[in-house]
Amino acid sequence: MAGERVAIIGGGVTGALASALLAERGFTVVTLEKASVGNGSSSRSMAGIRAQWAIAETVRGMRYSEWWYTRFHDLLHTPTGQRQPVIRANGYLFLYEDPAQASEADRAAVAAAWDKARRNIILQRETGVRVELLAPDEVARRWPWITAERLIGATWGPDDGFLHPHIIYQEGFRRARELGADVRVGTEVIGAETHGGRITTLRLAHSGQEERLEVDWVVNATNAWAPRVSRAIGGMELPVQPMKRYLYHIQVEPPLMSDEAWGQLPMVVFGMGPGRGAHARPDGPLLLLGGAQAREPEPNFTDTDQDAIRDGFNHAVGIDNAAWNLLAQLADFAPELAERAGPRATTCGFYGVTPDSTPLIGRDAQLDNLIHAAGFSGHGVMHAPITALLIEALLNGAAPQSDIHLPEGMGDLSLAAFDPARDLTTSPRESFAL
Repeated sequence: MAGERVAIIGGGVTGALASALLAERGFTVVTLEKASVGNGSSSRSMAGIRAQWAIAETVRGMRYSEWWYTRFHDLLHTPTGQRQPVIRANGYLFLYEDPAQASEADRAAVAAAWDKARRNIILQRETGVRVELLAPDEVARRWPWITAERLIGATWGPDDGFLHPHIIYQEGFRRARELGADVRVGTEVIGAETHGGRITTLRLAHSGQEERLEVDWVVNATNAWAPRVSRAIGGMELPVQPMKRYLYHIQVEPPLMSDEAWGQLPMVVFGMGPGRGAHARPDGPLLLLGGAQAREPEPNFTDTDQDAIRDGFNHAVGIDNAAWNLLAQLADFAPELAERAGPRATTCGFYGVTPDSTPLIGRDAQLDNLIHAAGFSGHGVMHAPITALLIEALLNGAAPQSDIHLPEGMGDLSLAAFDPARDLTTSPRESFAL
């Protein structure tokens, strides 16, 4: 309840927006970041945002997040002279290939992906999302550099796009401090004291000294770090696997279009199904390219491991690496773009992946005043506004199975879909995680 002390662990976008919202609602907020603000995945994100998802609760949550980000500076009361765009609604374009164009082994899965996309559109429209189903010739008309021959169709979300995380977390913490939040960097949570199934005190390490902080609530907003933080403070074992993901910064030479047209390109997903899922968007004059790559979880990673490029993923080493494999996917749908594309840099960070690719947002199964907000499977930046809203509801007494009313006629969102204690063997899998 308002006036109670909330310790938020984690200095990324989720921690920033939760800190600002809770401070605005009258909570006494202390935010704890063991390194510096933006130290983790928030500063290494591809930063897409979309409401094209396969599970109703995720669709509703992302519709809210898109609504919130378009009002970002008004909601955070940013001084007029400091307002910079945080969202570019360039749209999200999912391309689907004709099963007849796929390998015989993949045809059934490719057909199933297209069937699933058409069912998802019905769900998305029922939830109030603007989304179009496009024929191949319409795709080629709007984006002439995409060839129609490979396609069976596409889905287009014009309100989707991408974000600027560094502005979001910096501005979120500016507003939080303005409202009285105590944002502490270089402060690591190393343990906790509990009584009666609740955390009473956090043990902190700062500048080589141990400190203690009395708390009423604790929010674990550390994503890929969340399992070790939960263990350290006596919480449940969280099913979150830290998975390394890579981004490639691509130079397209000679330019494929004018600078103005380039800057208006959407996020494009080059096929769904086996061996697909490469996605790219403009990043200044470059193309930012990502996609799933086979690798093992790294549960014991360190902060410096975030930027460690593993064998087979460095764009500059050989031609049999992930960068060129992703470009091969582009070549199937946009051959002229792929022919002109040359990787110039490799960056990386960690996804915090859950078994069903849906976040864990809710109360700990063992400690009644511990809230987890983690396991975003690469989508924490886009989730952050709805995550902050759900955290506030939980601190104000919402039960794990309750429905949260969303503004602007967006309907209700069930907390049960995100409950960290849900049965992950039966929960629906978010098939649109990338």
